Amino acid sequence: MRKSFVIPLAVAAAGALALTGCVSSTGGGGDSGSDKPAAGEKVIIGAVMAETGFMSPFDTPALNAAKIKVDELNENGGIDGQEVELKVIDSGSDFEKYAPAAQSLLDDGAKVLLVTCDYDTAVPASQVAEQNNVLNIAPCVGDTIYGPAGGLNIGFSMGNAVPGEASIMAEFAVEKGWKKAVFVKDDSIKYTQNQCETAAKRFTELGGTEIATYTFKQGDSIKETVSKITGGEAPDVVFNCSYGEGGGKAAKEIRDGGITTPVVSGFGMDGTFWLGAIPSLTDYYIVSYPSVWGDDSDAKVNDASAKYEEVYGERPQNGSMTTGDATIEAIKIAYEKAKSWDGDKLAGEFLKFKDVPLLVGPTSFSDELHVNVERPMRVLQVKDGGLAWVETRSPEKVLL
Repeated sequence: MRKSFVIPLAVAAAGALALTGCVSSTGGGGDSGSDKPAAGEKVIIGAVMAETGFMSPFDTPALNAAKIKVDELNENGGIDGQEVELKVIDSGSDFEKYAPAAQSLLDDGAKVLLVTCDYDTAVPASQVAEQNNVLNIAPCVGDTIYGPAGGLNIGFSMGNAVPGEASIMAEFAVEKGWKKAVFVKDDSIKYTQNQCETAAKRFTELGGTEIATYTFKQGDSIKETVSKITGGEAPDVVFNCSYGEGGGKAAKEIRDGGITTPVVSGFGMDGTFWLGAIPSLTDYYIVSYPSVWGDDSDAKVNDASAKYEEVYGERPQNGSMTTGDATIEAIKIAYEKAKSWDGDKLAGEFLKFKDVPLLVGPTSFSDELHVNVERPMRVLQVKDGGLAWVETRSPEKVLL
C-alpha cells in the first residue's frame, strides 16, 4: 500500500459549533515549543482540518468530537492542571492552505497539530510540524504511509488502516458463504485501489474465486460494467470499493441493473448521505469504525454519539467521530507520561501504546507502524434507509 484516503466528495458537512475552549483562528504571533506553558496560560492544540470542502464529511465528525472532548477535559482540570484550547483553521480542503495554516498555528504556540484525514492532503501541514519537532496526528488517515513510511517520524494516525479493513471485508464475505466475487474498483485514488486489491487477495487466499475486477473513476457511470456482470458468471457477492457520491451512484446502478447479490464496501461508504437515492436498499454491508447510530457494541460509543447529537443537533455523519475523541485522550495520556510537549518525547510515549483502550478501540503503535492495522472494526448493514450494527470483528490475518 502506498498512498492514502483522498476523498473528493461534494457533500455538505455538518456545521461546526463553537464550544468552550474551542475557537477558530486565522493566524497570529507567538512561539511553538516544548516547554510547559506559564501558569495561567492555555495549552494550545492546533488543527488544520476541513470544516468545508471535499474532506469535510470525514474531518468534521472527528474535529467536532475533539471539541467536545476538550470541553470535557477542561471541566476536569485540563491537562496537568492547565486549560486546553483547540485552535482551528478551516483548510477548506485546499491543498495550498495546509502548510501556511500549520505554520500560523505553531506561531500561535500550538504544542500538537491535528491534520486532515488524508495523507496526500495533510502532508504539507504534517511536514511543517515535523520540521518544528511538533507531534502531528491525523484522526482518521487509513493508510500505513502515515508515519515513518511517509517520512513522518513523529506523526501518527488514530485511524484504522486499510489492510485490516480490507481483510475484514473479505473474511466477512467468506464466512457468509459467498464463494464467488466480482470486484468493482474505483481507480481514482489509492485508498480504493488498495482496498479492492487487498480484499481480493485475502478472499482468494480463503478459497474464494475472483470472477473479475472492473475499474471505474469516481463519478463515472458503471452501467457498462453492470451489463458485463449480468452477462457473465453470477457472483455471490460484489465488492464496491468506492466512496461518497460516486460510490453511491455505483451502488444504485448495480441494483438498477438487476444485480441483487450482497454488496460489501469499506469506510468510504459509511454514512447515510447516499441512501436516499436507493429506496429499500438491502443486502448492503459496510466495514467501518464504530457505529454512531446508537446500537454499537460499546456502550461508551453510544453515549458519545448521543452527546454529539445533543451538542450539534444531529448524529455524527460517520464513525470517524470516535477518532477525534480518541486523539485528544491519547494526547493527554502521552503528555502525562512524558511531562513535556517536545515532539520526540511525546512520540516516544505513543510508541509505548499497546492496546490502550480509547473510544475508537484498542490502540497500539510500533516503530514501523504509526497506524492501527489489527483494531476491531464494525460490520454495518443498510436497513430501513439507515445503517445498523451487525457485528464487531477483528481481522484474522492482515496483509501488509
